[in-house]
Parts: sequence; structure tokens; C-alpha cells
Amino acid sequence: MVAVITGGASGMGRSTAMLFAREGAKVVVGDVDDAEGARLADEAKAAGLAIVFQHTDVSQEDQVAALVARAEKDHGRLDTIFNNAGIEQPVTPSEDVTEALFERVIDINLKGTFFGCKHAIPALLRNGGGTIVNNSSVSAFANVGGNLSYAASKGGIMSMTRVIAIEYATRNIRCNAINPGVIDTGMNRRNLEKAADPDALEQKWRSITPLGRMGTGDEIGEAVLFLASKQSSFVTGIGLVIDGGRIAT
Repeated sequence: MVAVITGGASGMGRSTAMLFAREGAKVVVGDVDDAEGARLADEAKAAGLAIVFQHTDVSQEDQVAALVARAEKDHGRLDTIFNNAGIEQPVTPSEDVTEALFERVIDINLKGTFFGCKHAIPALLRNGGGTIVNNSSVSAFANVGGNLSYAASKGGIMSMTRVIAIEYATRNIRCNAINPGVIDTGMNRRNLEKAADPDALEQKWRSITPLGRMGTGDEIGEAVLFLASKQSSFVTGIGLVIDGGRIAT
């Protein structure tokens, strides 16, 4: 398998990249964090794993196109893309969300996913088909407020996922999304650091999750691997909820 993973230098993307590589995939990772990207590539090389890193700002279409082209150039094909790159919105009352904040979140989360899908599709078609996995969120379905731009971006990703799934079903491209709940990543650790009462916020996260804990990057990676692989060959157009039971309540 040849895979492209955006936002792969840390968090869920990093865990997924390492899992894919351990399973024998050749992985091309894009991220804006050059230091962490280089560290990932070095760690993978030392372990005999096939991961390369390329600087990629997913809000810039030419850089996303170049990332997909790198996979085809290095490995001759593309089998799957995990459009994972994204940023959070600081908890903000909706009437206080600025245009600049809204546009930044949409540019990276939603437009970045669009660019990934747009440029992966021709490469997948050249390969006779393949898979797309987009990182949405439980925020596409369930919210606690204060995250207007983030929820809008993730809801848009779900709609985009369904459109592509239907449009390309007869051309052997499957497109699905994952919908993580609260996952123990750098992004959520930053949210805790910004909170007025970090302990109270972490307890709130646990209380809204029936399993009583945060998920892990490895658990996300396993779900992405399932959706990217032949194990899910009759699955397309879904949002796989990985939230410890949150939206079931």
C-alpha cells in the first residue's frame, strides 16, 4: 500500500503513519511542522520503516498537489490518502468568532481536505481505484458550544465525504470519514493549557465519554487502517464514530 497522510508529523496522523508503515505500507507524510516531520522520518528510518516527509501547508493547493505527486513519483502509484490535517478553534462564543478565525479554520480543515480529495482522486483513478479517509469529528453531530468554525468545518467534511463516495463508487474509489471524540493528542493538550481550569475541563471530557477516558492516537490509526484497507471493501460514504460512546448517550 502507498499512502499519503496530511498532518502526519504529530498526534493522530503520526500514530497512523507509524501503524501503516509497520503494516508494510510506504507512507508519504505532509505537515507544516518540519522539525517533527524530520523526527518522524528519522525514527521510521531507524526502525526500517518506509516513511518520508514533505513540508505541506494543506491550505495551499499547490503544496497538496505536490505531496500527492511525490507519492506517485517515489512509488509509482497512490492507494490511499488520509486527509487528517486540522486545527482547533479556541472556545469562543459564536458572536465573538472573527472572520479571520473562521476563515483560518475553514481553510485548513475543510479546504485542506478538499484539496487532498481533489488531487488524490486522479491518482487513485490512474491506479484503478483506492480509498480516501477524511478526518471529521463528533463535532459534526454533537456539540457543547463555543466551537462554531470547527464544527462547521467538520460537518462540511462529512458532506464532502458522502458526495465523493457516491460520485466515484462505480470507479472503485471508496471514501469514508472518521469521527473522533476526545483523543489524547497535542491539540487537546493545548486546549487544556488554555483553559481557565484544566482539571475541570479534562474531567468534563471524561464525563461526557461513557468509557470514561480519552481515546489514543493508536486507536484512531487502527480505524483509519480498516477504512483504507480491503477489510472494509463494502464500506463507503460513512462517518465511523470513535468517541467512547459519547453520541450514543
